Amino acid sequence: MTTKKQSYRTYLLKQRIVPYLFLAPNILIFSIFIILPALIGIYYSFTDMSLFTFGTPDFIGFENYKNLLTNDEFKAAMWNTIKLVAVTVPLLFTTSLLIATLLVQPLKAKGFFRSIYYWPVMISAVVVGIIWQWILSQDFGLFNVTLKAFGINPIETLINPTFAWWSVVFAMIWSRTGYYMIIFVAALLSIPESLYEAAEMDGANKVQKFFFITYPSLKAARLMVFILVTMEVFKIYPLVVTLTGGGPFDATEFTVQHIYETAFQKYNVGLASAMSVIMLLIVTAFTAFNFFSSKRGENK
Repeated sequence: MTTKKQSYRTYLLKQRIVPYLFLAPNILIFSIFIILPALIGIYYSFTDMSLFTFGTPDFIGFENYKNLLTNDEFKAAMWNTIKLVAVTVPLLFTTSLLIATLLVQPLKAKGFFRSIYYWPVMISAVVVGIIWQWILSQDFGLFNVTLKAFGINPIETLINPTFAWWSVVFAMIWSRTGYYMIIFVAALLSIPESLYEAAEMDGANKVQKFFFITYPSLKAARLMVFILVTMEVFKIYPLVVTLTGGGPFDATEFTVQHIYETAFQKYNVGLASAMSVIMLLIVTAFTAFNFFSSKRGENK
């Protein structure tokens, strides 16, 4: 009996420890490269840290945060980011869901079309920016060259603030739709076919089946995609730098780019850290709001 008890205890111990052993490498990597830098950044936001600070920086309390209240450049970059989130997130979400819905229908060459839509996802954001700059450039861009070939005056593309801003939106949608499309495709394929068969027996048409079966069944996928899209748009940087460089007239300078310039061009790491903390709080608050709103909806 004693041997059996010891074997059972050993079994329970393995059951409890082994999962953590498998998780340990990921936890270690996450702690070193995510948690630790975040904590250091929070600490630096209360100091006068710069790239040329040697030794321990001076603690200045909330001075950096007070400076941000009157920092017009940071306010403009944050406003540009909020506008980008407000426009890009719904468009990217809707486009991904629409394409995913079409690609789960009984169409020929579905695999081919899924590959075509997913292909831009495999291109790095830097290359995406270079591609669209080559297409939209004022002087040598394919778009304006084509217009000239047909005798049409070239359009102010990346030198026009409004056009440049929408170019970022379009490039973002073009390059990321496929990623979120795959998430929706997986969720759509998990919906039981019996639900649609029952709806057909009740005389429901395609529109009714979508709004009363498909869309409600995608609640978990919709929440995940919405949060992921929002976080991705908030931290957009490589695509913008290679496509517009933040111009013209800072029309496409978003928060992450402004943080980078403050830290590595103006050498004010403390102020840049304070900007990062504020951005982190905004994204966290937005994510928490969406998560708990979804949970509240499930309990009703």
